[in-house]
Amino acid sequence: MTKTQIKGFLFDLHGVIADSWQYHLQSWQAVARELQIPWTADLTRRLPGMSRRQSLVTILDSVGQPDRLDAQQFQQMTDHENELYRQFVAQMTPANRLPGITAFLTEVTQQGYPVALASASTNAPAEIAHLGLTAIFDKIVPAASLPASKPAPDVYLAAAKLIHQAPAQCVAFEDTTTGVQAAMAAGCLTIGINAQPLTPVTAMLASTEELSLPTVQRILAPQAELVAKP
Repeated sequence: MTKTQIKGFLFDLHGVIADSWQYHLQSWQAVARELQIPWTADLTRRLPGMSRRQSLVTILDSVGQPDRLDAQQFQQMTDHENELYRQFVAQMTPANRLPGITAFLTEVTQQGYPVALASASTNAPAEIAHLGLTAIFDKIVPAASLPASKPAPDVYLAAAKLIHQAPAQCVAFEDTTTGVQAAMAAGCLTIGINAQPLTPVTAMLASTEELSLPTVQRILAPQAELVAKP
């Protein structure tokens, strides 16, 4: 069997580049308190990777009130969460990068591999700027333009297109079940980064500290091989 040649790398943002999903959770917890909806461990588990709209739907569904808000109220609440989150984003610095990710991004780009950011967040460009990674991530999928958010494959199909590669020749890095479902549905070789198993997935790593090109090559073999870039 011929191995797939790896020609590009696609990255989720929250939980892969930076631990910024905690800020979304804090924002959503504040929204839930305002709506007098109890926060649960199940919401903490389920929301990571969801779009803003789907997050609020999930919170309302958790108490059996899917129709509690009319369209205007719903939009006001998602806008409110976004404003809360942007206050956190404004405080981010390169220190918020996850362990090992800086060295891995340097290694990948020095070897000439194209990279793109495949995030469902409309705040992704601002977050990347605060993290000091704009020079590396000059290709960011415009999340607001996507027909559907994760677990639909749209964001990864768009990210692969940005770097002019077939999804099957791209490695995607994700830390949530919703994320790996999206990347796998797009046809990417998908590495889950989480201490707990994620499915479906091509391979797993426990944390970003383990990332390196030799490690990627090892855990994806025999499905794929890195190819030298010009």
